[in-house]
Amino acid sequence: MANRHRVYLVPGFFGFTQMGDKETERIAYFQNVPRLLEQRFHERGIDARVHAIASAPTAGLEARARDVFREMARTANEDDAQLHLVGHSTGGLDARSVVSPRMAREAPDFVKRVRSVVTIATPHHGTPLASYFDQGGVGKTLLRYLWLFTFLTLHRKAMPLRTAALQACYWLVLRSEEAKLPPNLFNQVVRLTADLSEAEREDLIRFFGQVGENQALIQDLMPVRMRGFNADTADREDVRYGCVVTGAPPPRLSLHLLLTPDALLNGLFAFLYAKSAPLSRELQIPERTPAQTQALQDVLGRRFESKSDGIVPSRAQVWGEVLHVAKGDHMDVMGHFDQPPEYISWLKSGSHFQEPQFRAMWDRVIDFTVGGAATVHPGNEEAQRMSIDG
Repeated sequence: MANRHRVYLVPGFFGFTQMGDKETERIAYFQNVPRLLEQRFHERGIDARVHAIASAPTAGLEARARDVFREMARTANEDDAQLHLVGHSTGGLDARSVVSPRMAREAPDFVKRVRSVVTIATPHHGTPLASYFDQGGVGKTLLRYLWLFTFLTLHRKAMPLRTAALQACYWLVLRSEEAKLPPNLFNQVVRLTADLSEAEREDLIRFFGQVGENQALIQDLMPVRMRGFNADTADREDVRYGCVVTGAPPPRLSLHLLLTPDALLNGLFAFLYAKSAPLSRELQIPERTPAQTQALQDVLGRRFESKSDGIVPSRAQVWGEVLHVAKGDHMDVMGHFDQPPEYISWLKSGSHFQEPQFRAMWDRVIDFTVGGAATVHPGNEEAQRMSIDG
């Protein structure tokens, strides 16, 4: 089955696949990505299947790699297809771990069939945002509220008092250094979402229980810890490595933006962008190849080193061949951008990343992983040009 492929999508921080009972109300980490890939595989005449897998939300990198082994094992041995790992954010580090010589002794045999690893918006050299969240107990507790904020923003159901819940979470995020976080405040906020189904509420509580139990991932993503990870996690010689780099325009909060319905999300993005500290001395980035540097400059400009996607500094995302550079925020490339009703954004970055850029980026990922002759569609060349020119 030399021409059969399986593509595994590995999620990042808060690594879930989907939450919600009804398809029309469900939120998914890889929003519309599997559907797009399957469509493009069909158009190219490629025999490929897409699997979105889950991992422990905030457990350390070693535990997450074992989760990926376990999830892949459900399908990888059904045939002898070539395997490909596509990891977003921390999921890119998980993908590198899975195929690394360091994990070879405990890796299942099917890992030998992995032919490519693509990392998207991945903190290969860490992110100062992790160092911020590691400061004291407040940052770690804050993660639970940050995810609740995300959940409420992305959920398609118009819940009673959702605005009040969002405002409460937002207040905690912006005032985290001074805020006193009583243990029962999270439950009070959850009760504001009164019309969640019982199953959804149970999923939400169980998810946050996992986040509360193990938050080793925060420290693992600190730049100082990532230097050790990279030293121990060598690339495998028979695997091709490519990356997608993301960078959003620096936030500009104006009176006009503060008066819009998206004021909370604009403020949250500005806060996270600042804490991601692209020029931090914590970051020690190895020398790039001329081709890597040129790819970043062509899209993000000569001052690309000061750019971030709101979570990870752009220059910290480079690993292997730079397949694509997108003017977008950390979640845009997963399909969480403003183009309702199919797409819902929670990082209001003002990047103007929409479906043409989304499709062009994922076409480039397909080119690198499974290949195949692309079918020419009107507008494809324009979409690629827009993704580069912004």
